[in-house]
Amino acid sequence: MSDEPGEEPERPSVGPTPPPPPAPQGESTPPPEPVPSTPPPVGEEPDRAAEGGRFLTRYAGLPEVGWSGGMVALGVLIAAGTMLIGTIIVAIFDPELETSAARNAAQLVVALSLIGTALGFALTDTQGRLKEAFGKLGLGSRVAFGAIGLALLAWLIYILVAGILTPLLQPDQEDVTRELGTNKDELGSVAVAAFLIVIAAPLSEELFFRGFMFGGLRRAMSLWPAAVISAIVWGSLHLGAGNIGVAVQLAVFGVILAWLYERSGTLWAPVLAHAVNNTIAFVLLVTDVV
Repeated sequence: MSDEPGEEPERPSVGPTPPPPPAPQGESTPPPEPVPSTPPPVGEEPDRAAEGGRFLTRYAGLPEVGWSGGMVALGVLIAAGTMLIGTIIVAIFDPELETSAARNAAQLVVALSLIGTALGFALTDTQGRLKEAFGKLGLGSRVAFGAIGLALLAWLIYILVAGILTPLLQPDQEDVTRELGTNKDELGSVAVAAFLIVIAAPLSEELFFRGFMFGGLRRAMSLWPAAVISAIVWGSLHLGAGNIGVAVQLAVFGVILAWLYERSGTLWAPVLAHAVNNTIAFVLLVTDVV
């Protein structure tokens, strides 16, 4: 029957949507499918340290950084240029670097150039966040006892390798305390040399060559090529302290330190191994044992 003229057709009432009918008795709603986890990158070993592995089998890996091969090359040029400029400024006051103050200042310039360059790239990567920048360079706040064990093991391996290489390479390294003009009879002079050799050198060199350089190269290549390249550049830094045998022997140490950094996941481990080596050498030199 048709609607009468002038009357609007009756509209269905709008109300809340009724709930879905209950599931039949005996049936349950299936659980949602689990979200698949992201698999680890191809070629990387699992983090055994996170699983509580022993220090001999731990593999923590490196921090993720935002610089790679080209930026690493630029960083090397910046550090070298900064060292050169700083040394020229020191030489203005002592052209021959004859005084202990001038030699200590030149050594400090090298350390500050390495630290400044590495930290500058890390700060750029973290948009100025200092704590995160140190983390990018491997200097996190947490250091496991396993990393300390690995550091001591790495140093012992280097000592064994150095014992084999020394008769072959015959490294003729000069007394670094004499290079710095250290007066072994003056406590202040010895303290300054100890700070530069035992603290400043290991920290600055590991920050740049392992934390910055090796960490960046590792993004573009596998472990051993990255370790060898960074170690060769590090060894060449010490060519002025002796013959090529010194550079080769230290390059071998650099490869071991790079391996140590990746296995432990913290830059404090290679810093410790480096500092132990420098401390023993410094004590032997100051006490005229060698």
